Amino acid sequence: MQTVHIDETNQGNRADAFVSNNFKVHSRSFLKHNWERLISINGQPGKPSYKLRKGDILEIQDEEVDKLLEEHSFGEIIPQHHTLDIKYEDKDFLIINKPKNLVVHPGVGNPKDTLVNYVVEYLQSKEEYDPRMERGGIVHRLDKPVSGLILFAKNAEAQLYFQKQFEEHKVEKIYLAKVEYGNDISGELKEKFPVQPLNASEELDKLVQNNFEVDDTWLKVEGYIGRSSINRMKMIFKTYTFNHGRSALSYIKPVSANEFLIIIKTGRMHQIRATIEYLGANIVGDTLFKTLKGGAVPDEIELESIFLCCNDMQGKRLINRLK
Repeated sequence: MQTVHIDETNQGNRADAFVSNNFKVHSRSFLKHNWERLISINGQPGKPSYKLRKGDILEIQDEEVDKLLEEHSFGEIIPQHHTLDIKYEDKDFLIINKPKNLVVHPGVGNPKDTLVNYVVEYLQSKEEYDPRMERGGIVHRLDKPVSGLILFAKNAEAQLYFQKQFEEHKVEKIYLAKVEYGNDISGELKEKFPVQPLNASEELDKLVQNNFEVDDTWLKVEGYIGRSSINRMKMIFKTYTFNHGRSALSYIKPVSANEFLIIIKTGRMHQIRATIEYLGANIVGDTLFKTLKGGAVPDEIELESIFLCCNDMQGKRLINRLK
């Protein structure tokens, strides 16, 4: 992280112009798209158009800049043949069931054997790949150890269309987690445990029927997520604002003591994993979040993206589910 104290020389400049002119970013549009993740002004996200004042403090997340530049690499992608578990496809996009232990996109030192490499080859083989797309058509991400539904665009127009849906929180995403516990499980969470195990598929049916309005059987967990000061590989959840923390909102419904349905309304890095840790639980297999100090980075954890609802490019609601 870099901290910059604004003096008379730079006051009056737009914040995005100052950052893009003085720090390593791909473009001003790239910076605007990722502003909340990268920049804080006086401890708050601020706006890219904010006019700087003497005494302002800008904080730039260097580690996040480098990571995003890798993710948004516009270099040539190596196509590789690999069988894809495609759950839905039309002329504009496809939804894939991603396996565990698979990185979504290439990065520095990791140019192949990712889901993007496989998708690019698949689309090229059908003569449906649009080279104007960024990062092979990625619209959103799943961590390497997480499995489940992920959406890829097939052309640049579709990529922008679906990215906007995600940015405006118009996509319903539901996960299923298998969990274990330490000694400090949240009392609020325990109160939501059902007397008898519930059927996850039936609970999803109820959500669809209620137009995704949750009832009081769901635990609302609202707070802030930022990078852990103990282990920089981890993110941490707190109910109060803290340095670089970003607002985060999740809903959790235990269908049994060891299995949760989870809805995320914000898309913070490691949001589910950090929130579960805060509640005194741990996703099975997640060695990184098993202790506050953290352990090895896992290849597989028991967290699955099981439900994805969005509007296709004709405005029709489309539901894909694994349960």
